[in-house]
Amino acid sequence: MRFASTILAATTLVLLNANSAHAYGVLGHTLTGQIAQLFLTPKTASQISTILPASYEGLLSNAAPWPDKIRFLDQYKWATPMHFVNPPNDNPPEQCLFEYVYGGQDNVNAIFNMTATLKQFQLTPPTNVGDEKKREDALKFFVHFMGDIHQPLHDSTPFRGGNDAPIKFGKSKSNLHSLWDTLLLTKDVKERFGDNPQAYLDDTIKLTKTIWKSEAASWTSCGPADSQPANPWSSVTKQVKTVCPIQWATVTNALDCTYVWKDYSASRDYSTDYFQKVTGPSTDFLYQKLLAQSGIRMAAALNEIFDPASTLSASEGTVVKRSELPPRYKRAVEEALAR
Repeated sequence: MRFASTILAATTLVLLNANSAHAYGVLGHTLTGQIAQLFLTPKTASQISTILPASYEGLLSNAAPWPDKIRFLDQYKWATPMHFVNPPNDNPPEQCLFEYVYGGQDNVNAIFNMTATLKQFQLTPPTNVGDEKKREDALKFFVHFMGDIHQPLHDSTPFRGGNDAPIKFGKSKSNLHSLWDTLLLTKDVKERFGDNPQAYLDDTIKLTKTIWKSEAASWTSCGPADSQPANPWSSVTKQVKTVCPIQWATVTNALDCTYVWKDYSASRDYSTDYFQKVTGPSTDFLYQKLLAQSGIRMAAALNEIFDPASTLSASEGTVVKRSELPPRYKRAVEEALAR
């Protein structure tokens, strides 16, 4: 199974609009794409390679950051609210409540939408350049939105998903959302893995086969009501039983009360005990687990769409043979992390 290790630098955070949240940093999205690539079947990987532009080298990790890069283009402004979802009665840490409304423009509906688009084009292949572009965009949006839904503050309402919740992080000032987008990840890569994102990725894969092994097999299981809800695209999405963004968002939203917003204080230094807890063994490496869940679920859905006859489980990926970062990517990441 081919898996090329091309990790891109995480250099900036992206503000979507006044009512939205930052998206996962480039490194976070790239890692989810890398993880998913490992668990694709050969047939799925081959089809994805034909859908993506040649410059992407068939890699989901190269596609994952794209929706943030085109966010300011007029033809894509319709996608701006699809990076997040704001449950109406959500109020962590007192109450985490994910009540979902079908048919809106948000992250959950976006995942249903892109799933339906990919499935429909699989059933009826594109016959013109315009449809081919729609399929390509749907794939890139799907990969990106799958990362967003596993970031707890993309499923949280107050203070614009934490963007307006100031924090201290060592000697720097930031906000709670940026903490979960980028700061936790880059600090973890620096401190535990010597500024080596490849080592972080390899460790994440190892954890799926060790301490998370017993639960990882259930990450791609959806209840019948969760995988086939009455959404506007249900006539198609009901055929893809591994996609249940309502279920995922409900579980991730609950983390806002138990970990993310717990004991929130603008004067607290989030680079110390808070960082150690959400990235360390006491929570089974929670931050890494969310990245792994995103990638494995992404792969399961894509395999079901593009290779439905496959019996490969999402937890049966094989260790990559090509594990070293090409030097030019390694240097770019090191420079970004050193800033």
